[in-house]
Amino acid sequence: MTAFTYECDLDHPVSAEVEKTIRDVLKELLSSQGLEGVLVNPGLDHDGDPVLFVHLKFRLVKPGIDPEILSQSTISVSRALWKMGERRFPHLRYDFHDDQRILGTENW
Repeated sequence: MTAFTYECDLDHPVSAEVEKTIRDVLKELLSSQGLEGVLVNPGLDHDGDPVLFVHLKFRLVKPGIDPEILSQSTISVSRALWKMGERRFPHLRYDFHDDQRILGTENW
């Protein structure tokens, strides 16, 4: 279990098909951005609704990560899950290398 998962979440397991779909969509979209791994856990959001917590681990890439590509990841995963009948919302958490640059944020 992760920090986001509670015992009651075990009533809402993630099927192998759902996990594969999430991984496939993210791999296609984010491999060029340094995606190294994806971990999917069921959980409950702050309202107690079942959701999918998706932890994405990235390696350091040069010149940097494109935020426009990242912004498409939740939408793409949600659409793929909806098509297969999965109604839990995917909450994506991005874990970047400490030295990672995000393109376009140099002057923030």
